[in-house]
Amino acid sequence: MIDLITLVYRPEMPFLELQAKSIETYFEDNFINSITVVVNDDDSVCELINKSWWGKYQHLVSIVPYSTYNYKCRVNGWENQQLCKLLAASHSNQTWSMILDAKTLFVKSCTPALMFTGNKANTKPLGVFPEFVEAKQSVQNMFDISIEQTVGPCGVPFMMHTQTTVDMIAHLESEFKTTFADLFQTKCRYPDLITEFLLYTGYVTWKHNDILELYSGVQKWDCVNLADWQIDEFDRVFKEMRLFKTLTVSIQAQAWNLLSQQQKLLYLELLEFKKIINDPKHTLDKLNTVVIN
Repeated sequence: MIDLITLVYRPEMPFLELQAKSIETYFEDNFINSITVVVNDDDSVCELINKSWWGKYQHLVSIVPYSTYNYKCRVNGWENQQLCKLLAASHSNQTWSMILDAKTLFVKSCTPALMFTGNKANTKPLGVFPEFVEAKQSVQNMFDISIEQTVGPCGVPFMMHTQTTVDMIAHLESEFKTTFADLFQTKCRYPDLITEFLLYTGYVTWKHNDILELYSGVQKWDCVNLADWQIDEFDRVFKEMRLFKTLTVSIQAQAWNLLSQQQKLLYLELLEFKKIINDPKHTLDKLNTVVIN
């Protein structure tokens, strides 16, 4: 069994409801131990979440404000959600957690056989994207290592090994003589610009020398995300979303607001085909309330 951890803030609430339905639809019974929804926003936003969205899995849902982790936030929301993912994963009581964003929707059956080979998670290593060269250098300096590959898929869904996460936090607190929350909030900003998954990759590399000690190197699934800077590539990305190997699809909230009504309906008709929604036009009206400040 695994724990699911998903991050949400107020503008993504309509996407979280869709994610909940996709989890109910596509997760094999007895694969999920718990579902933790971390609210990266004011505590009051927790009241907007209805556990009934998860249907047969609603009894597994815990809604957790990020204030639960007892630190003073001094970074922006995007940076804080990265910290929350690591802290939430360290509180898991299962061997593995699957980390999600609220906009991550499942469109294919998610089973232990798909996600694991023996005791290893089924992901393949990837090279470090050029956008993260500063983060890579910073993490290499922190652990005195060389990073050639990162734990895939360098985004969500991301399989995080609980004990490794716990050990990483303890190691960094000991080395830097500060709390992990303070350290991450310093290092995620210029000039270090570290990210949660690169930091985790660095520790896995330092501790095990090879990320294939925890990960199989074989990935039988894909995740397809449309970001705001990919709007002009909608047709290509949408084609990938429809492929059989695609496990999850997502459209960033910022990107959603940049799409045409026709493009939005195409996406929602895919979700209707995948049995996540019943009425694309009704869902469109709800999602069009998303506002990014």
